[in-house]
Amino acid sequence: MRKSESAPKIGTVDKFLLNLDEGAFGALYRVLIGFTTIPAMRLLLGSDSPDWTLVPFLLSVLLLLRVGLAIVRKVVPFSAELQEAWSVRRRTAKLYDSYQWRKLMWIGAGLGLYVAVSGRYWFVQIALSMFCLITGAGATVRWRAVAADSKFSKPTARKIKSAAA
Repeated sequence: MRKSESAPKIGTVDKFLLNLDEGAFGALYRVLIGFTTIPAMRLLLGSDSPDWTLVPFLLSVLLLLRVGLAIVRKVVPFSAELQEAWSVRRRTAKLYDSYQWRKLMWIGAGLGLYVAVSGRYWFVQIALSMFCLITGAGATVRWRAVAADSKFSKPTARKIKSAAA
């Protein structure tokens, strides 16, 4: 039986790298990002910085994550199959914003966890945590509906030429 040429073969290391962004580990590292955002802001901007600066600081963190990962994808020589799998994810994210927004739920959980552990119940921190949790949860519900509905188009992997050919 001939194997499908359109389905890329992904090795063990590539599977590990691909799964870093999914499941429990993906949720855990996003919670960690949220948990460390407030202390990082206080460290970098000083503890006397206004509370409202948390919002632009979090937006900066999210932008740095996006740009930093894009740079890593360009600089580090990942396999063509792994790059294509990531490309499918990025195309999916462009089609359905809920794919990216659902990540906020875990970041909001980390922010909320920090607020609870620190005992500093400041309005901006609580409001931003709640905003992230609510929009992230809503996006997760929307994403699951889109993923389960066959009428929505789904990006697929492009055919990858093998190195031996």
